[in-house]
Amino acid sequence: MLVKYPKDLKLPLVSTHSLAQQSNLLRTDMQSGRARQRKRFQSVPTTMGATWKLNEYQAQILEGFVTHGTNDAVNWFLMPIRTPEGLIEHEVRFKQSPLEACSFNGGFWNYSTNIEIKKRQVVSEETMVNLILTPLTAETFAVSVTNSMNKYLEN
Repeated sequence: MLVKYPKDLKLPLVSTHSLAQQSNLLRTDMQSGRARQRKRFQSVPTTMGATWKLNEYQAQILEGFVTHGTNDAVNWFLMPIRTPEGLIEHEVRFKQSPLEACSFNGGFWNYSTNIEIKKRQVVSEETMVNLILTPLTAETFAVSVTNSMNKYLEN
């Protein structure tokens, strides 16, 4: 069972929030000038830049969490990540310890690191099909295809 990100700790700042998924394409250029592309893996990790601007109490929580909760930034943990669908809990780990880049400025402790997201969650296939078929649903589309096939076979 994975440890959860502390509830009393603010999530990383989102002003520069970016999610960078590693490439999952294998591209082969053909002699004809065309190219063949295919997926390399079922899932690839995504990297997210993370920065915190914390008061003393919050800084203590972050440093304790990194040291004891994640075994000095080695272990995976559960953390809410902002996605187009909202905040969704993901399995993540620090790519380097946030304690390696810590500074004190203007009364706040500042930390930064990169976080690796094991498998970024995206909208489900069912939801995507319904979005594509709107205003139809998958069910009305299937009925429509069945009716069309029956009419075709009658002629």
